[in-house]
Amino acid sequence: MMNQDLPRVKTVKLLFVAMDDQQQAMFKMAFKMHSTTNYQVINSGSGEKPDLVIVDGDSPNGLATWQKAKNTFSGNVVVYFSKSPPSVTAPYLAKPIKFDTLFLSLRNLLQGNGVWVVRSGSVPQANNPLAAQSASAAQPAASAQNANRTGEVVIPRFDPRVGVLGAFRDAIAHQRDTAILIDDKPVLAVFPAAQKVWVAVDSEQLKAFCRQEHPNIKLKQIPEGSNIQERCNATVTSCMWQVALWTANGRLVHPINPNTVFRLKSWPNLTRLTPVPESMRLSAFLTKTSVSLNMLYKLMPLDMADILNYIAATYLTDYLTVTQQVNETAQSAKHATVNTATAAPRQEQVKAATASASHAQQKSGGLLSRLMKKLLNK
Repeated sequence: MMNQDLPRVKTVKLLFVAMDDQQQAMFKMAFKMHSTTNYQVINSGSGEKPDLVIVDGDSPNGLATWQKAKNTFSGNVVVYFSKSPPSVTAPYLAKPIKFDTLFLSLRNLLQGNGVWVVRSGSVPQANNPLAAQSASAAQPAASAQNANRTGEVVIPRFDPRVGVLGAFRDAIAHQRDTAILIDDKPVLAVFPAAQKVWVAVDSEQLKAFCRQEHPNIKLKQIPEGSNIQERCNATVTSCMWQVALWTANGRLVHPINPNTVFRLKSWPNLTRLTPVPESMRLSAFLTKTSVSLNMLYKLMPLDMADILNYIAATYLTDYLTVTQQVNETAQSAKHATVNTATAAPRQEQVKAATASASHAQQKSGGLLSRLMKKLLNK
């Protein structure tokens, strides 16, 4: 049985340094309204390893405190949290925090982005309000070339025409009862007319095979009257959904690229499919509007890997349809660049995003949201 669930909620451990109780309360209140990621605040004496360290740069000796924390937590992202950008190159989160951009900023910081770059001989940028406002999406400091890539995320891609996934799709496309063998041992038996599949290996084995790009695959036609069909333990849709998720593994499926426009033709029956984080919100949004990955990533504060896994699963099970394809270069076959810079979305896309969030979360965040606004406006 296809029972290998993906994790519903990811946990990120945060450590606050030199931050007063009121500032911490704002963060904690925001975290309660966020369901995609479980942000867990830990104490310095707990012995737990933080994923993200946030230092209040406006505290006494703020810069020195940040530098000390950077040395103490050398293997972690140590963020300078302040009203003004730091005088040194550092991951930067601007005050005051804003609920609509906080989680995108935290996600970028965790991915190594959001670095405020100070170049020798350059004019100080601390007094530039536009620079301070955009610092949470500032350029990585690795090189001048990377520094010019403000607002971009490079993502890997995969070809669904190869491997176990490619063989599975080929069997369905040709409407043949087909056994898929790896190293001469059966892995899947596909019966397109009956819309059934026999999964001949356990979940961990199938997952490992899906992660191999070029396994030793053979296809063997199943003769009529074979009793193999009696062993079927999954539907074509549920098996394809799972195989797509394991194959995608946080990658973008070909031929979709960041500028390809797509939407859902119908709502997937999510109760019968392997869970994908935030699939309810994504489904509600994508049934209402056509959108590209570039715009979807800006409108929905979700992890990129979760978005890419959802796109792969829905596209390969024929729930997602491409409404406008955009030509791409040969260099983008293995990797693609998603533009995360702020852009004005179309009005219908904003309405769809609002409706999808309302549908998924209902009214659970109403009171907290109002309290959050009160605190932030003080």
